Amino acid sequence: MIMTVPKRLTSWLPEFLLFAVFLFFALRRLGTFPAAWADDSLFMLTAKNLAQGHGYALPILGWDWPRPSILAVGPTLILPVAVAIKLGGFSVAVARLPMVLYLLGSVIACYVFVRRVSGVTAARWNTVLLISLSAFINTGKPVLGEVPAFFFLMLGLLFLQRERQTAFFAVAAGAALGLAVITKLPFGLILPALGIAWLVSVIRHDKRELVFLTIAGVSALFIIVIGAYWMGLGKGLVDEIRIFLFDKRSVVPLDAFVPMIRRPGDLLRAAYTHYILVTLLACAGWWTVRGTMRRSLSIIIIITAALFAAYFLNGPGWYRALLPSTLLLLLFAPTGARALIGKTGALVLLSAIVLMQGYWQYADGGSSGSTEAADAAQALITEWQDQDLVILAPEVFVRLPDNPHWLFLSEELRDEERQPPEIQERLTLAQCLPVFRKESHEDLDAKQGTYFPVSGRYVFFPPAQPCQ
Repeated sequence: MIMTVPKRLTSWLPEFLLFAVFLFFALRRLGTFPAAWADDSLFMLTAKNLAQGHGYALPILGWDWPRPSILAVGPTLILPVAVAIKLGGFSVAVARLPMVLYLLGSVIACYVFVRRVSGVTAARWNTVLLISLSAFINTGKPVLGEVPAFFFLMLGLLFLQRERQTAFFAVAAGAALGLAVITKLPFGLILPALGIAWLVSVIRHDKRELVFLTIAGVSALFIIVIGAYWMGLGKGLVDEIRIFLFDKRSVVPLDAFVPMIRRPGDLLRAAYTHYILVTLLACAGWWTVRGTMRRSLSIIIIITAALFAAYFLNGPGWYRALLPSTLLLLLFAPTGARALIGKTGALVLLSAIVLMQGYWQYADGGSSGSTEAADAAQALITEWQDQDLVILAPEVFVRLPDNPHWLFLSEELRDEERQPPEIQERLTLAQCLPVFRKESHEDLDAKQGTYFPVSGRYVFFPPAQPCQ
């Protein structure tokens, strides 16, 4: 018995080492790298508002907009961050602590999934591929929805992976998939994949699988309906889905939008070469282990990965849209490498990928550590506390203390269709207030003499029209 315990601990030594590497990458410069920017700052601002007792709302021009639909994320992201802020006070690092837990949960869920399907060696390789991937860690550390939603997706896949097709696991799988959707709206792409798996079971007359998937689908829809309340139930949410997925006005101005599919030259970048390699390895890996998975599980994974790739190609080219597809494909990449080029070849190839990914992440590739926003916030606090301002930079506003002179307005509301009625009159009044915002270097040069510098590229402009 004395010898058994050390042997068991020794067998888990690779996992302990991987956990230590994960903590290093996930916690280093947690509050400053990647630098907070517009998206995660909007979510932190909502969580901060909730933690301070103002409700689940986004402060817009002095009015708390309850359950704002422009966020496209739900309470599974906002509530844990609000709890952290309530307990630890606001700072970017404190707000990001729950995100580290979501990162860890995603890594563990992937490890368990791959270990069941492909064995412990493949699970360890999948883990090291994940934690060395800058896109995974540095998308997961900020308060963003992609990694938390992926965690719930993996939880749902783990329930679908169970051999026992009981009603309990069907409900649990559907609930987890539904939580993924309300965590990040584009994860609604899971639903068509689930529907295709359901149709295949109908065509194959697989009654057992049909019942299981029906229960899972109903469970997912039930969770989504409940979550829709928190995401702006009704016409606001419907409009957000339409604008986000089809009109693209929520991501870039319509006149500047060019989908990635129409810019094939951009696909030659290293990140997309990496994706193609992972796809090839994943195809071979899936083919090797397909017999260990239920057919519906394979369909859901393949269709979801393909839909996210199509969503990325139809979008402005932000890698975050491709990340879920990459993470799903990585589940099969280690097995695929071994199937294609053998044990030694796989060791060499996967080691090379890990080393390149790890160096890129260690060298801060792909993300910015700029302190511009923090410096601008400090400048406002120090020198401009008595200046009336409409602030259009959430990454600055979220760092500021309460001040009746400072009002926040989101750039997301430039589109009139996205403006709740309560904001219309306030927008009219705000036209006579100075506007604080971040400008490009080119615009600053072109607009010299029309603004007051605050810090770096952050400036404020005089009112568009004089106050009465």
